[in-house]
Amino acid sequence: MIVSFIIRINYNILSLFSQVKFFHIYYKFFHIFITEIFVSAMIYINNTVICHTADMKKIVEVIVGVFLTFFPSFHLSPKAKYFNGFPNGQKVEIRTVAVNETVEHLFTHCLISHPEIAFQPNNPYGKHLDRDCLTPKEFRLILSELYQNGYTLVNPLHTFSFDENGAKRRAFSFPKDKKPFILSFDDVVYATKNKGNGLSDKLILKKNGDISAYTETAEPSLHKEEFIPILEEFIEKHPDFSYQNARGILFLTGFDGILGYRTQKDSPTRNSDTEQVKPLVKALKEKGWLFGSHSYAHGHMKTYTPEQMKSDAEKWKNQVEPLVGKTPFYAYPYGEWVVGDDERATILSSFGFQLFFGVGEKPFYSKMPLDESQNKILFQDRCAMDGVSLRNGNCNRFFDAKNVYDCRRPIPLIG
Repeated sequence: MIVSFIIRINYNILSLFSQVKFFHIYYKFFHIFITEIFVSAMIYINNTVICHTADMKKIVEVIVGVFLTFFPSFHLSPKAKYFNGFPNGQKVEIRTVAVNETVEHLFTHCLISHPEIAFQPNNPYGKHLDRDCLTPKEFRLILSELYQNGYTLVNPLHTFSFDENGAKRRAFSFPKDKKPFILSFDDVVYATKNKGNGLSDKLILKKNGDISAYTETAEPSLHKEEFIPILEEFIEKHPDFSYQNARGILFLTGFDGILGYRTQKDSPTRNSDTEQVKPLVKALKEKGWLFGSHSYAHGHMKTYTPEQMKSDAEKWKNQVEPLVGKTPFYAYPYGEWVVGDDERATILSSFGFQLFFGVGEKPFYSKMPLDESQNKILFQDRCAMDGVSLRNGNCNRFFDAKNVYDCRRPIPLIG
């Protein structure tokens, strides 16, 4: 087993040091000295995080103790800021979320960036978008409702651990007055076949580091009517909506590239698109976004043979993983999961996937299957946010559909 020590500079260290009671120091000195020298540290074994925030408190205390030993005359500034996981220095009271507590998970797809195109009567693809997606207006309103109802994003990596016995839930620290939830987005591919039907064409990394969406036929072509710029803008206004820099999981296929770039093996623009997408992926990671597998071909898992399952996982590993890095996350296409002693489930685990996601209205985050199978996986259901779920009231425990429903949809909300 190879142990590698990975060093990263990010806001996580701010949270770590804030939990040492006597270490609330002047921001400028903190930023220069701590983030540049004692940067955020995480220990990985076989590319799996085993040292999280709670595990590093003792390490932080040792570092602080050594620092004060060498600088005994150092005085805390009256301008000191508190860093408890929020980048604005907001002081919060922390609690421990137990392994049996509810951790919600909401998901959707790419947004209908251009409802005026998607919902035209002569656009046959509009009914699929109405079924599977949200509009930008709805997504913005949903974020506001979630925030008002006390929900805050949590990094899913902080909610589980992995050892020789597989993945299992773990307790984690979280603001006392907040409810943790995970956010994810499926099929972030911007497939060629969908171009011109109301979705964006791709994501773009701007020179200033911001991420926007691009639609060739729109005016302006570069816009923010997509979930990443919308969420980034919301967190900028409400930093306490994201704890420890949490964002969401982008679940990718590979059959038509990723993020709007044709990086698949048979693409004539593969080389140039690969070079274009690399800085975008890097920027997303730096902002806190995570990546997961949604299979390579987005096929029906229930119909796959073990050979087909292995072939699909190998394609994802060979064509997508080199672009986004290894991931422990796997979201079953269509929510069709295979678990237990099924050979296809064992194959997915052998490729390093540790936390699996399905689709379900009620919160579920536990080992699966519930029978006596030898091969158990950690599994979480996700509540879908789309036109159907809004009309059926599936998300009513999170927000009131009447407050967010876009009246431009072809099907009205009743009730």
